[in-house]
Amino acid sequence: MKKIILAGLLATMMGSAPVMASATTPTAAQTATANVQKEAADIMQVAVKGANAMRDIQLARLALFHGQPDSAKKLTNDAASLLAGDSSDWAKFVKAAPKAKMIDDQYVVINATVALSEDYIATPAKESAIKTANGKMAKGDWKGAVDTLQLAGISVLQTQYLMPLNQTRKAVASAQKLLSSGKYYEANLALKGAEEGIVIDSEMVGAGQ
Repeated sequence: MKKIILAGLLATMMGSAPVMASATTPTAAQTATANVQKEAADIMQVAVKGANAMRDIQLARLALFHGQPDSAKKLTNDAASLLAGDSSDWAKFVKAAPKAKMIDDQYVVINATVALSEDYIATPAKESAIKTANGKMAKGDWKGAVDTLQLAGISVLQTQYLMPLNQTRKAVASAQKLLSSGKYYEANLALKGAEEGIVIDSEMVGAGQ
């Protein structure tokens, strides 16, 4: 990608951001903006939990590599706590994609990036559109940002990192048992399986797709 529009995101509102109200009254516009921001904040909270759980999993493996099983146990327990909770708490933040199909599981977006396509050629109009899109993204209006870029004829590559919730929970629970039994090598393999379960889903959107 020639140019990153935005830094890595911990969550994305792909397909779920509400459309801004068409009414022009200040009250209606403010209400619509508040709704978008609230949904973005809710998604961010869930995505951060998933991202932090995966970070703890990676650090637990590192702790085992350096011969610190007690630290590995704590980090694994922390990951399990972050992944706990009713499935309904995660359900509305699930990403469905052809590459992410698994029986009895749901994929949660824990990270995302947006980049301009390789054929991007800067023009004043396109640079202005990117500035507007960044402003919308800052307010949590992901859909509005992507629509702005598409209207300007800019194609973007959207990449999402999807965590299989149930599979990750099972792997972490298995690692907890193995760590308690002193089976550190096997625990590392269980944590490795959780880490490698992440699915990367990329999609080109816009004029150049």
